[in-house]
Amino acid sequence: MNYKVCISNPQDHFVQFTAEVSKTEEENLILQLPSWRPGRYELANYAKNIRMFKAFDKQGNSLAFKKLTKDSWQISAFGIDKVEISYQYYANQPDAGASFADENLLYLNPVNCFMYVPANIHLPIEVELDVPANWEIACQLPHKGKTLLAPNFDSLADSPFFASPSLVHHTFMVEKTKIHFWFQGGTCSAMHTLEEHTRKYALAQIAIFGELPMSDYHFLYLLLPYKFRHGVEHSNSTVIAMGPAEEMDTPEFYADFIAISSHELFHLWNVKRIRPQEMWPYDFTKENYSELGYVYEGVTTYYGDLMLYRSGVWSFDEYAKSLAADLDRHYNNGGRFNYSVAQSSFDTWLDGYVPGIKDRKVSIYMEGLIAALVADVQILEATHGAKRLDQVLNQLYLDSYKKGRGYTKEMYQKSLENVSGINFNGYFSDLIDGQGKWDNYISKTLNKIGLNLIIATNDGGLAECKIVKFENPTFEQTQFFELWTKNS
Repeated sequence: MNYKVCISNPQDHFVQFTAEVSKTEEENLILQLPSWRPGRYELANYAKNIRMFKAFDKQGNSLAFKKLTKDSWQISAFGIDKVEISYQYYANQPDAGASFADENLLYLNPVNCFMYVPANIHLPIEVELDVPANWEIACQLPHKGKTLLAPNFDSLADSPFFASPSLVHHTFMVEKTKIHFWFQGGTCSAMHTLEEHTRKYALAQIAIFGELPMSDYHFLYLLLPYKFRHGVEHSNSTVIAMGPAEEMDTPEFYADFIAISSHELFHLWNVKRIRPQEMWPYDFTKENYSELGYVYEGVTTYYGDLMLYRSGVWSFDEYAKSLAADLDRHYNNGGRFNYSVAQSSFDTWLDGYVPGIKDRKVSIYMEGLIAALVADVQILEATHGAKRLDQVLNQLYLDSYKKGRGYTKEMYQKSLENVSGINFNGYFSDLIDGQGKWDNYISKTLNKIGLNLIIATNDGGLAECKIVKFENPTFEQTQFFELWTKNS
């Protein structure tokens, strides 16, 4: 399948797609547009952005078609070996998971806007970008000139790209992998500091899994003129949209910027490769339900910040401030008494990305982070500091991704128990599948590593957390804190 893409109407943000499709032996040709994207576990219904869909034979004669579902098309193509399709996509959502086009930028997440033939989903796809000669392309896919080369649709769907004349590009090596920074909409004046910090937290993450499994990794940074924060993970890249760009060099903005970057890099292992069985492979046509969000998002949220502290990018005060802010969200959500984190993961497809009704659910990010912290410290304690959650993730990486399969809840629990040597039934009963038992675990876990959680109530009646070190910790607390902050 070969695509040609151009910006047809930059003022109105429409992108023109044309494609030549080799038909299968079936009488009709079926085309499917994804209905969601990995990284955001809800239906997005991208077909609402499609207009002017047409189909032709190779002589230019129109072919009849009809919609089978909200995002699939059936073209009558009996006796025709090649079909040409064309349509326009409305690209006016400049966040990390959508698409945007104007006079200066073509930014597409292919999972939003490229169709595929279900029977041919495994076949190579070429995408020719009809953009001016002076426009550069930032993408994890290899490209020949202005043509992107994808080995199959899954790879294309996973490969967002920028095409623009104003990209700022910086590269450096981390072990054997070339790291690419691509900035659009601004840049970072402290580029070498950003490089140094990225190398530090990347090496800390690599130490857990044993490898950075690609030759090139791309950070695609979209800097916006207004307040914004969003990141999305991909196998060999990430898109991070943040703003306002004019605050890039302020300490507060930079701390948030480096935190989301660390989080998204960690995802290249945890969820892009260590992936739940229910999403191996992804089914782009419907919900891919999983109760394991506390692993693929919660564990990642835990490690994203912890890697910054363990690698020396952040001070203790910076880490404690971020963790306290996460705990604020936990203590101000009564949903922790009503719904489990496993149930909340399953229901991301229902209301996981909106506030929803009061106190209905918890967050796979926040409560998942807490669950990861508890497991990490329990393993440290059970093994007298010899092992921790790092080894669990390494084992999952070897037992699932390296064996070409997804993992299950049972595999995760087995890994926790194999590494720790203790039973985790109570952990799953109380924290993963249960409700209302979080708070005792939090204070006890922090106390074990010499940290004191102080919870105050502000004038609005909301909890405000603060985490400090004990002034006179025990020898055991001091020892566990040092082990907890030590790199693998």
